[in-house]
Amino acid sequence: MLSLPKKIGLLPEHLIDQIKAGEVIERPGNLIKEILENSIDAGATRVELTIQNNGLDLINLKDNGFGIISKDLPLAFSRHATSKISRFEDLYRLDSFGFRGEALASISAISKLQCVTFNDAEDQGSEVRIEGGILNYQGSVFKNSGQRGTELNIQDLFFNTPVRLKFIQSHQSEKNFIKKIIFSFILAHPKIEFLIKLDADEKEVYPARDSLNERLLDLVPRAKAQILYSVRSYEENNLEIYLIPGSLRTPTKFQYTFINHRFVTDKQLSRIVSNALQSSFGTDDFHFVLFVNLPADHIDVNVHPNKTIIKIFESSKVIGLISGSIKEIASVQKQGPQKVLPKQDSSQFAFSSLDQEISQTLVQERHQYNMDGVFSPHSHKTSNIQEYIWINQHFLIHHGESWKAISAAKLLKAYIEHQFSKPTGSTIPLIVSQPFKITTFATEQIESLSHNGLELEKLGQDTIVLRAIPEWMNGFPLKDIVNCLLNREPFDKILFDQRDWSQSTWEEMIEKIGVPEILERKIGLELGKLLQDKL
Repeated sequence: MLSLPKKIGLLPEHLIDQIKAGEVIERPGNLIKEILENSIDAGATRVELTIQNNGLDLINLKDNGFGIISKDLPLAFSRHATSKISRFEDLYRLDSFGFRGEALASISAISKLQCVTFNDAEDQGSEVRIEGGILNYQGSVFKNSGQRGTELNIQDLFFNTPVRLKFIQSHQSEKNFIKKIIFSFILAHPKIEFLIKLDADEKEVYPARDSLNERLLDLVPRAKAQILYSVRSYEENNLEIYLIPGSLRTPTKFQYTFINHRFVTDKQLSRIVSNALQSSFGTDDFHFVLFVNLPADHIDVNVHPNKTIIKIFESSKVIGLISGSIKEIASVQKQGPQKVLPKQDSSQFAFSSLDQEISQTLVQERHQYNMDGVFSPHSHKTSNIQEYIWINQHFLIHHGESWKAISAAKLLKAYIEHQFSKPTGSTIPLIVSQPFKITTFATEQIESLSHNGLELEKLGQDTIVLRAIPEWMNGFPLKDIVNCLLNREPFDKILFDQRDWSQSTWEEMIEKIGVPEILERKIGLELGKLLQDKL
């Protein structure tokens, strides 16, 4: 008997909606996150949320946001209908939480939903009722003077997809997850008033506050004298971190990470925080709230349907800010009772270990923490070098009566060996620590390099960060040099780019080594003698 292939057909729309709902709305907490994001995007300053039976029986949300235009209301519950983006490029310039146009369609496909909305542009409100993705009613609603905002009434979640109920966790687990989601919005938006009612026994009011510090005290009142925090920035990357010792017990562990005020569950960032706490305090038993604010085009939110996983395009800068901030908090704590660290940014560059005037040029200040190396702020006595010409991986100098050709790689190697042979002097802490992947071979070098002024710290099983450099290395393109030192690779592997090195840096190296020794060690050659030998 022949086996005939099955016919390929298009899925019906209601089934597509139910499948999509399984991706976006895995559990009631995900649904609550989506509708709270809609309220924030609508400019709400007051949000009232009522939940019964962990959202399976009822989720009711009322806000005072902008509302929805009546003719757009049914469209709001259609798949891929959104007011947030209109072209692909908008995905990398998001200034809203929602953008996919999937959440409301997914919610209406697996529940019995009523939505009533009012806006400033219309004299009446609008209402729709949808059950299992099917629009049952659309009409107008009487509007009181000045009334605006939206109310969502969601009942019987998963009523038509009962198999989803098998994946719901225990009552307490779901309740804890819902609280974590709600608290993430309460923390991220202190200027919004939240009224939260969980079943009949839990009702909390969180008034609008001026700062996150005040909001933290709403959630953890006993933490008043124990909140540690740091605010700092580098280029366009801004970071705030709040720490509360874990000895202060709370109903749930407060460990929240926000990127551009969006709550994320990034395991790598959590591990970075944990390792930095362990390294700096000897324990990672802390509650923490971490805010990272980056340019919109430096992140990709379109990674996961729940938008809780975000791709960061320059993660090394964020990692450096996190680990550096925690280390600095620990350092301040050891010195005394001070709780707050001053804001640091790329135009300040105050060195904790140096009494140095902040009177250098902006370009120099920028480079002191620039891991790629663009300008060198070395300053020294007037050089005897009269002219300087860069040619590929070498340069020519006019010194004395003749021209010399010098290998950049050989001179750099000799200079570093010269500096390593002397006692370690002052070091410069980096405001943005540079992470490096390490091999078994590289680990052998860490202790040796630390003795020579490069402060390296293990951050994970295969990652270390560079936290400080010897003063003489200031102005070098550190990434390439440290990689060579860690892996004992020759410096001629570095592609020397004239833009990465200023003339003054090479002049200082030449003066430290001395022209006679440069010629003797064949680091450089006299062009006149070279031409004579060739001719």
